[in-house]
Amino acid sequence: MSDAWRLFIENSARLQTELDERLRASDDMTLSDYHVLLLLSEAPESRLRMRDLSQRMVFSASRLSYQVRVLADRGWLCREPVPGDRRGSYACLTDAGVAAFTAAARRHSADVDELFHSALSDDDEAALARVMRLVADASTKDDPT
Repeated sequence: MSDAWRLFIENSARLQTELDERLRASDDMTLSDYHVLLLLSEAPESRLRMRDLSQRMVFSASRLSYQVRVLADRGWLCREPVPGDRRGSYACLTDAGVAAFTAAARRHSADVDELFHSALSDDDEAALARVMRLVADASTKDDPT
């Protein structure tokens, strides 16, 4: 196993675990909750089709359905039918979800700065972003979506 791969796996797991623990402690949400809210906050009209959200989250349909149900139970999002598609639905951010995300985003951004950005120079970040785009492109080039 190469050093780069091992370090990527170990650091990814360490950072995700620490960020998840901090979000749970400060905002009573998981890193997955935060990621769903982030994607919806960035989407047009603060909504995404469930299949698109599933692909962005790299979640199975059943795992995303569970995640959306948990967030809907908290009042942070809702599901709406897709007009003309009886089986399709949107996940939509609610006002309460915007408020929860906004509050968490301030603290989470500070945590990301502390744990990630502070360890890298601007050149390091640019190089890492370039490498991660290469890996993403290679891993999705045969994806039919």
